[in-house]
Amino acid sequence: MKYFLSILVAVLLMASSAQAKPLKIMLTNDDGFLAPGIQALRAALIKAGHDVYMIAPESNQSGSGTSISTQGVTFKAHDHQVWSVAGTPGDAVRFGLGEILKNNPPDLVVSGINFGQNAGLDAMISGTVGAAVTAVQMGFPAIASSAAIDLTEAQAGFPSTLKTFIWASTFLAGMIDDDRLRLKGQFLNINFPTGIEPKGIQPGVLAPTSILSNNFTQSETGLWRNGYSIVDSQANTDRALLQAGFVSVTLLGPSYEMTGPDDTISWVTTLSPNLKVQTQDE
Repeated sequence: MKYFLSILVAVLLMASSAQAKPLKIMLTNDDGFLAPGIQALRAALIKAGHDVYMIAPESNQSGSGTSISTQGVTFKAHDHQVWSVAGTPGDAVRFGLGEILKNNPPDLVVSGINFGQNAGLDAMISGTVGAAVTAVQMGFPAIASSAAIDLTEAQAGFPSTLKTFIWASTFLAGMIDDDRLRLKGQFLNINFPTGIEPKGIQPGVLAPTSILSNNFTQSETGLWRNGYSIVDSQANTDRALLQAGFVSVTLLGPSYEMTGPDDTISWVTTLSPNLKVQTQDE
């Protein structure tokens, strides 16, 4: 209960300085429009009063980066400003901005919340991050957001990540009014730690590591799949911050370049002074 109260206080503090006018937000991802992360974030953004247009892939497109479907795409319109695109996240963003919202451009493109962290070298193959990159390349401000998974929870369906979606969605919806997040030619890649007790929010740089190993295993269907490994990383990187229990924020450009040292976005630590969760003993 203390956790939820602390998050509520943080959101109320941010809301007190928020803009009166709600934002027009295009919401996308790479897990598909029915995925739990994007559904949780959509609900939180709408509850916060924003005008949300979900334009996302119809199916899981993880690992697609900024790729597009050269043969073209189809789409389906659903109720309540929701569209599913038969293509990649790049397709969804390009079709969303270039056609569906052509005469009604959004203030911000938000990608996520992804089912799994997109930190370090993995950011460059991520469709979640790729969607934000595509939006920035098209001249729109964007944010990429992901919730970490604990690989030891694979058999159980990653319950900690499902819990993360709840508080991370509320946090994102509360911080999104801050105009410092709507950057030009740059974007923030935000990763949320597993569980419900983040230690705070900190800026970092991309770690020079990947959770993808060099090992492959063959499934019963004959497909060969890349293995995963838990890797450590040097201090002040997004992966190290995430492993330590912090929300990590990395400043990236449209070619994935880090556009400055981590202290250029030191202001992110002020987004929620009450983000630290109180424990039962405190």
